[in-house]
Amino acid sequence: MSRTNKLHFKMMSFVHETLYGLFRDPYKVLRAAGLEPGQKVLEVGCGPGFFTIPAARIVGEEGSVLAFDINPVAVEHVRRKIEEAGVTNARVIVADATKTDLPAESFDLAFVFGLARPIGDMAAIWAELHRLLKPQGILSIEGRLRPPERLFRFVKRQGRIAQFRKVG
Repeated sequence: MSRTNKLHFKMMSFVHETLYGLFRDPYKVLRAAGLEPGQKVLEVGCGPGFFTIPAARIVGEEGSVLAFDINPVAVEHVRRKIEEAGVTNARVIVADATKTDLPAESFDLAFVFGLARPIGDMAAIWAELHRLLKPQGILSIEGRLRPPERLFRFVKRQGRIAQFRKVG
């Protein structure tokens, strides 16, 4: 891991873990995204894990959260947070959003938060998320990103969170 990546992660962690908590309620945002008890949820680009543990608590023991990030420093950080919190229904892995190698149609809901400038081929990312969601699965996005209409149909917007349903 380069020094630049480590520095970038430290700055992102400071913002997410210090400043975000002052202004954002992760539970409110996750409920707007459509998280409910019992769901299998995918967190795309978890960064320092601001949403990971709250997501696990919302879906409860009948549900699960799989968080991933391409940055191994972020993944190790989130892994420690999960352990320290004693959360048993969440795990985190290093993965590339364009090709996760996860089983198809495994998730009820995927959420993409905080990717103002995503890294990678967005067409490939949308295709991978489409592959990973169950039929009628929900993709929730914070901000201005929009998936292609051939893959996802707009459902609703609540604040900065837009929900899309898998097509096909």
